[in-house]
Amino acid sequence: MLHLFIFIRIVMDLSKKLETKLNNLIAFFKDIRIVVAFSGGVDSSLLAFLSNKYAKETLLVTEKSILYPDEEIELTSEFTKKYNIPHLILERNPLKDEHFRVNPKNRCYICKTGLYKDIIKIKEERNFDLILDGSNVDDLSDYRPGMQALKELNITTPYIDFKINKQEIREICKYFNLEVQSKPSMACFSSRIPYDQDINEEKLDMIREAEKFLRNTYNLNQLRVRLHEGKLARIELMPEDIMRVMTNENIGKIKTKFKQLGFCYITIDLEGFRSGSLNEVLTFNEED
Repeated sequence: MLHLFIFIRIVMDLSKKLETKLNNLIAFFKDIRIVVAFSGGVDSSLLAFLSNKYAKETLLVTEKSILYPDEEIELTSEFTKKYNIPHLILERNPLKDEHFRVNPKNRCYICKTGLYKDIIKIKEERNFDLILDGSNVDDLSDYRPGMQALKELNITTPYIDFKINKQEIREICKYFNLEVQSKPSMACFSSRIPYDQDINEEKLDMIREAEKFLRNTYNLNQLRVRLHEGKLARIELMPEDIMRVMTNENIGKIKTKFKQLGFCYITIDLEGFRSGSLNEVLTFNEED
């Protein structure tokens, strides 16, 4: 009874619509054994928390690869230890797949297919019922070829099933007092390389170190360093950060660091940060 009372007090602060969605989500978890594809971002962290709280059994699986910062792996481990959730780190090297390396427009489909086939093996070996992915309804508005892989492999996407968007996920995280509630979105490093330009270890290392330098030196929460042909860096910052960071002194420091990393040209995108900016050329080509 006390547990129910506490839950009612939490959801009373949510909108009626979101309260219904949360109740549906909680009911979904009951009496099933779940594997959560756990990146440590806002979406998968909430799934991990709710599954651990309401499902029969939960296992979190995190991909460790050259496509993600090592710090993200550390954060996933901290989260799982805090909430005492079983956690498996799956080491993969997507660059072994030549179809992925050539970076076609369905790159995400190829990568997701490989990852989830590995997770399916874990699910079957350990007799779990479902694999959950944290995609939400906002993801349906952009070019996301990885969604096709989820459908083909029967991966469950509860946020999409219950029509829950990113802002609603953040609101639920807030009411459960999850620290990830304000964590910025994080896409893999391959998303910084335009389609049909080869992905290799050198490029991924350049991107990783460039973003790490900018983030740590200038206290940035959200940014991207896109790597174009000719080793051109296109830096995307939040609009409010552009003028703060791009002083004459800082420009000199950024130029020196980026040249050391192997970039030949360094540019700042005047439109600022936006998710999926490399997909804009797809829309442009279609309109042509």
